[in-house]
Amino acid sequence: MTFVQTLNQYTLVIAALLIVTLLIGLRLGYARGGWNRHLVYIWTLLIYSIYVLITPLFFYFNKVYKIIGTDIENYFGLGFALDLIGIFCFITGYWIAGNTDKSKWEEKSIYVTKNPKKIIQILFYSLYGIVLLNLAMGGANIQQVFIGDEVVGLGASGGSYFLQNFTDSLICVIVLAYFYDIPSRILLFWIAMSFFLFSLLGFRYRIVLSLFGILFVYLYKNKVNFRRILVGAFMALLFFYGIMFSTENRKELILKTYNKVTFDPLKFNYNRFFDQTRGALPDMAVYKLYDNPNRNAEHDYGLTMFGYVFIRMIPRSIYPDKDRFYPPPQLATTLQAYDAYWARFSGEATLSVAALYIAFGWMGIVFGHFFWAVFLRKFADSIRQSDKLIVTSYIVVALVTFQWITRGYFPQVIDHFVYMMIPIWILRYLSKKNDQVEIH
Repeated sequence: MTFVQTLNQYTLVIAALLIVTLLIGLRLGYARGGWNRHLVYIWTLLIYSIYVLITPLFFYFNKVYKIIGTDIENYFGLGFALDLIGIFCFITGYWIAGNTDKSKWEEKSIYVTKNPKKIIQILFYSLYGIVLLNLAMGGANIQQVFIGDEVVGLGASGGSYFLQNFTDSLICVIVLAYFYDIPSRILLFWIAMSFFLFSLLGFRYRIVLSLFGILFVYLYKNKVNFRRILVGAFMALLFFYGIMFSTENRKELILKTYNKVTFDPLKFNYNRFFDQTRGALPDMAVYKLYDNPNRNAEHDYGLTMFGYVFIRMIPRSIYPDKDRFYPPPQLATTLQAYDAYWARFSGEATLSVAALYIAFGWMGIVFGHFFWAVFLRKFADSIRQSDKLIVTSYIVVALVTFQWITRGYFPQVIDHFVYMMIPIWILRYLSKKNDQVEIH
């Protein structure tokens, strides 16, 4: 009996150890500062709870053992084991790296911004205008798009991929608007306009990240009490409805067939939630690939994770032959792991755990999670709760962490981070440091 087969016999035992590890990790976070103080750490563990525990257990108990034509029945044990190792290293790295004495949590804010609401309004309309202008450069008739007579979407990039990514900046502007108390009627209008644009472009993640960001700001702005818990529970339900609504009606929103949109939550297919969070199953297909010596799968030693950050930066106008670098080694390995001939059309993504495994093997999972946690803790210790710009930066890290864990493609995560940080960098540039502000 091989090691993998032995692990598979103890799948539920390993899953139980994973549950205990996650609970200990969450308990440490809440006992040593709570949600706001350790936002990204606790958020990471909550995401993992869904993606590497609840959802794969759902498929395991329902005897769903195939993903993209690949039989992974014998790899649930290995999958849970590698996730357990990664999460243990993450928790260990976070608490080893911490230094409460050097934390800046209670210190005064660094940045003081004069009339931030005006700057945020200018940012919203400027960024929205850039995205629309870029769509027009790509041939879209903006008037017809808004009327409903023209359809764009499915990743439309307009005239320039780089300009289209400013759509991500709108997520941060919405978060800043809520944080800086932009009037509700204006904020709701911006949210509606942004979500309309997000749905046109066919990328649901922007709606999801915006909802997450709003929730995080709400928790920062309000002390927890019974009333806040009820409001928070309502927002969580609203958020879940938003995810299910966008999942259930994804095609209808892209094609703008609004007469076919389903609003009734009782008619939603909730199994789709598990289909949308099943990233651990492609991970297992990857582990199966590497476990088969006849498949000759190789690790890329970080080429995709780090090298393609720079490849993505090169405009095709400068390097027209850029397409020869694609697909990246990580994606090619993932496609190799699937047995179905239609795998390359599936859009199925691995989690960050498998991305680290493809890069460096099990050592990648160990050291990747450990040093990622060390970075997060050092960053967390630099956060000042009174400084809205710094806290918003922390929220942006939480949002891109969701993308990193669930999509596992680091170069794209860097894209998201840079574009979401642009509004914050502009506000910082226009702000004065606290020691430059005259105190009366």
